[in-house]
Amino acid sequence: MNQYNPFEVSASVDVATEPAGARVYGGVRRLPYFGYLFGGYVVLALLQFGLLAALTGGMALGAIPMWVLILPGAVYQILAIWMTAKRLQNQGHSGWWVLGLIVPILNIAVSVKCIAAPEGYADHKTLDTSGKVVVGLLLAAIVLTVAALALT
Repeated sequence: MNQYNPFEVSASVDVATEPAGARVYGGVRRLPYFGYLFGGYVVLALLQFGLLAALTGGMALGAIPMWVLILPGAVYQILAIWMTAKRLQNQGHSGWWVLGLIVPILNIAVSVKCIAAPEGYADHKTLDTSGKVVVGLLLAAIVLTVAALALT
């Protein structure tokens, strides 16, 4: 567009006018992210239970150095934070949104967005079918949890 013809097509293309499939977001996609978090947690639990069982076989629990049990969990948490930052970058958000995991209510929104939102969500703000299914399952789990707590 120039000053003489406001309807002239501009020669430059910016992010807002690019087709949705043209941007490369990088980061981690939805399924590998969920697979790492779930699979990593299962492996971590088995490892910690195995370490606890192996270390308490012949000695008292107080004789075990606590860093042996805490170290795998700390490594998992650091890697989970890194994966969450990469997942947010895949959606088109800044990786600094990972700090939202510290804020009590915002951490739920960031976590659900990381699990449900598709690649490039920051640009088009629409969930695909699998994202809607995931959000529906999470809401159903919350409703069932509240109902179970109310009945007890």
